[in-house]
Amino acid sequence: MVNFLQAFWQATRPRTYPLAVAGIIVANALAYSRIGSFETKNWQIFLLSLWVALGLQILSNLANDYGDGIRGTDAHRLDRQTAQGTINPKTLKKLIISWGLFIFGCGIGLLWLSFNSLTDFFTFLALGIIAIIAAVTYTMGKNPYGYNAKGEIAVFLFFGLVNVLGGVYLQTQFIRAMDIIAAVVIGLLCTCVLMINNMRDFDTDTGAGKNTLATTLGKEGMSHLYRFMLLGAYFLLITFVTLRQNFYLLSLLVLVSPIAKHLKMVRHYSDENIPSNALAPELAKIVLITLATSILMSVSILIFNYKN
Repeated sequence: MVNFLQAFWQATRPRTYPLAVAGIIVANALAYSRIGSFETKNWQIFLLSLWVALGLQILSNLANDYGDGIRGTDAHRLDRQTAQGTINPKTLKKLIISWGLFIFGCGIGLLWLSFNSLTDFFTFLALGIIAIIAAVTYTMGKNPYGYNAKGEIAVFLFFGLVNVLGGVYLQTQFIRAMDIIAAVVIGLLCTCVLMINNMRDFDTDTGAGKNTLATTLGKEGMSHLYRFMLLGAYFLLITFVTLRQNFYLLSLLVLVSPIAKHLKMVRHYSDENIPSNALAPELAKIVLITLATSILMSVSILIFNYKN
């Protein structure tokens, strides 16, 4: 039983949890700055939003372990439970279904708590169903979109736009242009995480016939796109700072050095000075950069609101 629980825990991929919460943290900082204070209900919405976002991330990770495992894509990965036989595929499939239903129930509770309008309730209910389907079909099913170079699109939409804009709307029932900028920033950064993941797996995915954006564009093309998206996210942050005149966001300058070192490694990868798997440490770094950016953004937004 202990071994099974350990295997299940590993299959949920805890290192990816920051991606699920990054957008929700920023969303609620934006909402708090607009409302001025959080009542008990607002805190409940915030915490339940975090849980649902995290639950969807876990669902996606479990489905990814199963889908890649049964296709043999992860045969080389010692940290993948289906591929290594530490979890029976049939058992994991049942867990995925059960977990999906559980998170769906939590999502209904969140919407019931957040909305008085049936239109809003059913609109977000439909969005939640789409999010669950997207989490599962990334690598599961007959035609998983993760095998057709569409994973980055899903990450941008759900981790960026849906997490941030949805989180703001749950609290305030309206969205501003500044919220959209913040959502795009988080969406780009989260997408960069998947891009680094696929760049790292370039060789093994090519051998397994997995068609990701990285294998489609090639190492050089993917690296150019990656740099454009990562730097684009921070260009948008500069726009956010300028429009809001919130110069507390300049605290993000502490990330300049880590980002520069990270991009240097990506350039080495593009020039084929390092093998694809040498990007493994960079995956953890971009996750931490994304989380740090979301936290610094949120703290800066809250301080600016308090001072003004």
